[in-house]
Amino acid sequence: MQRRLMADTSSMQRRTLRIRMYAAIAILLLGGALTLQTLVSENGAFSLSSILSLELPYIYAVKKSRADEPEPTPMRNADELILFEPVDIEKDVDSSIKFEILSAPDIGEIDLKGTEPRILIYHTHATEAYTPTDKCKYKESTRWRTNDETRSVIAVGEELARILRETYGIAVLHDTTNHEPPKLSSAYSRSVKTMEKYRDEYPSITMYIDLHRDAYNTAGDKVNTDYCVINGERVARLMFVVGTGKGATGAGFGEMPDFAANYALAKRMTELLAEYDEKLVRKIRVKNGRYNQHISNKCLLVEVGHNANTLEEALAAMKYLAAAIAKCAGENTGVLGTMSLVP
Repeated sequence: MQRRLMADTSSMQRRTLRIRMYAAIAILLLGGALTLQTLVSENGAFSLSSILSLELPYIYAVKKSRADEPEPTPMRNADELILFEPVDIEKDVDSSIKFEILSAPDIGEIDLKGTEPRILIYHTHATEAYTPTDKCKYKESTRWRTNDETRSVIAVGEELARILRETYGIAVLHDTTNHEPPKLSSAYSRSVKTMEKYRDEYPSITMYIDLHRDAYNTAGDKVNTDYCVINGERVARLMFVVGTGKGATGAGFGEMPDFAANYALAKRMTELLAEYDEKLVRKIRVKNGRYNQHISNKCLLVEVGHNANTLEEALAAMKYLAAAIAKCAGENTGVLGTMSLVP
């Protein structure tokens, strides 16, 4: 009788164990189905935002297979994701915009062939200048600014235009209008009119480049070390700025820029420039301003060095920027010549 009771108890335990095992399998299958449903968007494609919205703690609980492998850092949201991109996104930029920017597809080849103007270079802030040197002295209009076009960012823009024309056969327009007067803070409202004028007159224009000089605080006799050296030459670093168009209040402009496309172009340019030297480029900066980047889906706002750099360093950077632009267009396509710079 006692053996029979023990056998019944053992059989019941086995049935209970089987029931628990089946229940665990069912829960895992149900969880997997729900996870797959979340990952797949309405059109059947995987969605980056849905993937990033999940938190899967059981993944992080997996033990290391090798003692010498470091523990992976969990990536749980978009704010952490941007650390893996060459970009600084301001904290007040919406998460939805972050997802859209970081999931933007790579740009294809840009058509810069032909004799009609394909690129417009202009300057929203045309008087920005650099640290004076014995060879490049100038009379200041205000601090770190000059009306001397041979010593300001206008000279840098002219150098870029010259190289694009002479080395790569790209038809370029360079506008030297000073948009700063009567008030610096409203310069973008005037430079957009310049862009619109050229867009209407030359519908062939594909790319708009607003060329600036960044600001940098210099104190006392501090020696500037923020540059890179390529082939023994000091070169100013470059940075691209992308505007979302949301504005300071988040209400946004009436006509919004295609910030994902503009970011994709800036990213491609950054990658190409980094092939020459990683220090040549700084991280792309994404901000809530619009910066007139609604005029085209191929707008570049580039900061060429800062006021602690010299004009010579800024001019030296233009051959690399021109080469990257030409490479985006296909270095051996149409009238474009072979790249003269080899990383």
